[in-house]
Amino acid sequence: MTISSPAKQFLQGKKLNKIEQNKAFKDGLDVGDELETFAQVGWEQVDKTDLELRLKWYGMFWRPKTPGKFMLRLRIPNGVLNSHQIKVVASIVGRYGEDGSCDITTRQNLQLRGVLLSDLPEILRRLEEAGLNTIQSGFDNPRNVTGNPLAGIDPREIVDTRPYTTELQNFLTNQGKGNHEFSNLPRKWNTAVAGARDNFLLHNDIIFHPVEHDGVMGFGVWLGGILSSQMNDYALPLNAWVKPNEICRLTGTVLTLWRDNGERNNRPKGRFRMYLDSVGIEAFRTMVAEQFGPLTPDPGSVFNDKPRSFYGIHPQKQTGLHYAGMHVPVGRLSAEDLQDLASASLNYGSGEIRLTEDQNIILVGLSNTNLDKFQADPLLQRFPLEPGSFAAGTVSCTGNTYCSFALTNTKDQAMAMAHELDAELILPEEIKVHWTGCPNSCGQAYMGAIGLTGTKARAPNGGQGMVEAYDLSLEGRQGPDARIGTLHRKGIPGSELKDVLRELLIERFGAQPRSQPKQNSDPFSNFMNWFSNLGENSSPSP
Repeated sequence: MTISSPAKQFLQGKKLNKIEQNKAFKDGLDVGDELETFAQVGWEQVDKTDLELRLKWYGMFWRPKTPGKFMLRLRIPNGVLNSHQIKVVASIVGRYGEDGSCDITTRQNLQLRGVLLSDLPEILRRLEEAGLNTIQSGFDNPRNVTGNPLAGIDPREIVDTRPYTTELQNFLTNQGKGNHEFSNLPRKWNTAVAGARDNFLLHNDIIFHPVEHDGVMGFGVWLGGILSSQMNDYALPLNAWVKPNEICRLTGTVLTLWRDNGERNNRPKGRFRMYLDSVGIEAFRTMVAEQFGPLTPDPGSVFNDKPRSFYGIHPQKQTGLHYAGMHVPVGRLSAEDLQDLASASLNYGSGEIRLTEDQNIILVGLSNTNLDKFQADPLLQRFPLEPGSFAAGTVSCTGNTYCSFALTNTKDQAMAMAHELDAELILPEEIKVHWTGCPNSCGQAYMGAIGLTGTKARAPNGGQGMVEAYDLSLEGRQGPDARIGTLHRKGIPGSELKDVLRELLIERFGAQPRSQPKQNSDPFSNFMNWFSNLGENSSPSP
């Protein structure tokens, strides 16, 4: 279908696939006026396209695996939350009992599970009162803007990223009210701002690296990072430097060029990097300059320091204060967890936590006088300061417990694998292990030293049918000599994966077998029982 007179001028004369036709017919933001009606009539009575597509513009995701129980994605620029906001989220999650849970995402964000459509208007009102929102957090929209999780407290920071991530978020979403200029992109769009030289963000569509030019602090611009089923690659330098007050205008220029000219018929080819490669980086720079004005060459914004570990207790830039990096197993939190974290942030710190792209939490503002009390808190049995080396670097997507695209149960398997291998092996250092349930790579598999992408394989040992399996990639790196991982082995059945990983860790990563395996801890076992029950109770019966 070709639309000759669409609501959006930039769609004129374009050949559109079915999804694009639905977007052109009715902007996702337009369902905002109907949310109260949707809540009253129930999800069964909502138009199918509104239910499964347009509600995502308000962060509400219909899940066929859990019909009637939605996922709600928030927007949290830079991953900064105060104790009140955490308590509000906790109360929302708690509303759904065993069906409710909360996941930290790889975009310093939160996803709430088990949410009912009937509650959505009230939830959105409560989030707004707390300074949070969900607008344009899903589908073909600009996603959560990420930055340095230690912004404002980092002894190594070049700039505090919080003002810039907030400014960009407000620009992209029209102050959280919804921005029709960017509500119909060819695909999703990821924005990030670095604050320290070890902030590795080159998997985003646009990245701003702070660097001085003629004594003025500004930002070098990098474009086109992508992790997807079609392509995996890090961003390219635009060879452009902008002043701080120009980052939104530059972002708008790049976005508009892609919005107006990107692929809208062949959806897998719709990502920004595909368009950028079709044009060429030099030609695209010329196009940007024609719209933006003359571009100042980048004076050198290469950020390639080895990313540091946030685990443990570290001094802040503020004298006498510390931050604590806590491990959240595969990023999953219950309502009780959230309440306890909010209380800890008030009892020991400044009343604020930070979310990391590795799905963990940083508690900030701990005074010298509170450190001993904090380290004795039972909360650290759930969220340790020093996790095992395999667990420490483990990142996982949602998996097939909730996601219809996922081919494997990534979170459960990642949790169990980390626990067993850390009990059996001593690793010399943290290893980045990224799990993703399908080639869409929400778990960023090709960024990991070990990447695991869900697939299906024939049952081993002459068994019948197909079983959950993983494609294994190796040598993904961040920091110096950054590179995307390469495929090492395909279709490893889940039952064989532990043996494959164990051998790999010993041969390639210097792991040593323990003389006697560590005993399972009660806190972990309790968490695993809760985690497994959550999945069972939240999924439809077979």
